[in-house]
Amino acid sequence: MSERKGFKKDDNGVLWISNYVANAKLRIHYKVKDLLDYKKSEFQQISIVDTAGFGRMLVLDGTPQISTADGFIYNEMISHVPIVTHPNPKRVAMIGGGDCGNARETMKYKDIEKIDVVEIDKHVIELCQKWLTPTTAYENDPRLHMIFDDGYEWIQKQDGAYDVLLIDRPDPVGPGKKLFSSDFYKFVYNALSEDGVVGFQSGSPFYNQSTLKRTVNSLRELFPVVRTYIMTIPLFPCGLWSFTIASKKHDPITADLSKLQDMDTKYISKEIFLASFVLPRYIQDLLGE
Repeated sequence: MSERKGFKKDDNGVLWISNYVANAKLRIHYKVKDLLDYKKSEFQQISIVDTAGFGRMLVLDGTPQISTADGFIYNEMISHVPIVTHPNPKRVAMIGGGDCGNARETMKYKDIEKIDVVEIDKHVIELCQKWLTPTTAYENDPRLHMIFDDGYEWIQKQDGAYDVLLIDRPDPVGPGKKLFSSDFYKFVYNALSEDGVVGFQSGSPFYNQSTLKRTVNSLRELFPVVRTYIMTIPLFPCGLWSFTIASKKHDPITADLSKLQDMDTKYISKEIFLASFVLPRYIQDLLGE
């Protein structure tokens, strides 16, 4: 147990995930009921745990990533908004998202012909298939393809290949830093079709303000349409989170919301779609809007 990052027992022998967030100057503890699975891959430590407050949870290098209690929020918001913004998407790819929750949401759009999931660590998908998103959720959909590759290297070979890209990137530390580089944004732009749309995980607008601002400014140098939208994700520190959408032609504010496949969603609706783009003044000021 001592080798597992982020896991600690208290004086009563109760196991906790202890997550220190340097930018916010806070530490959050998640009570663990059971350790379900563990794998140390060549890239990271992967844990699947059953927690008291959030159900089953994917933990990478000691940092909680997604849970069965509230994971639908993240997966619905990173998927549906970019897909609906594009008027007729046929080819969709996602970098990251190894729990395959965003792939499951993407499959709700029957006119999409190709869905590629690019994940650097095959063990993340293996454990998530076992404990979080069972293969029965997508194994019979021939449109879905798993690609085990470094997203930074993979995207450089995808010239104009996709209508929609979903960039489910980690925090800008370690190997994940290159997914926040100016070169990566250019690779993303080139990988999109002439009217392509991309959605980025862009961090907390409260304690990751520099990350969000750099993301928006970098995208504005390339795309004519750049908009940040926000949601509340209870699992994440401080709760408030952001995604940023960039498009070569289409504005999400004028999207045809009749296409939104929200019959069985738990968070997104037509009202939430539009409301998520209404930013508090401090975020507007941060982004120069």
